Amino acid sequence: MSETFATVEKAIRAAASNPLPETIRKDHSFLLDLGFDSLTITVLTLELEHFVGQPVLLNRWVESASNPTDLTVGSLCAYLEQVVSV
Repeated sequence: MSETFATVEKAIRAAASNPLPETIRKDHSFLLDLGFDSLTITVLTLELEHFVGQPVLLNRWVESASNPTDLTVGSLCAYLEQVVSV
């Protein structure tokens, strides 16, 4: 498991308001599989900032998806590896 994935998983678990699967996979959709909505994504942003110790802007990640179901754990990990030092 990569350090980025581990950080994202911790942030997901901290931000979630719904029960989550025991195992979070990179192909999980935030919308369909994890039950995230726009408010939970905002909380996720704050949790990521806490865990990485720097500002995290997810607007470009969200805008990059042609369909909201394309916002997956794996796509978030790839985005974070490009924009922050995890």
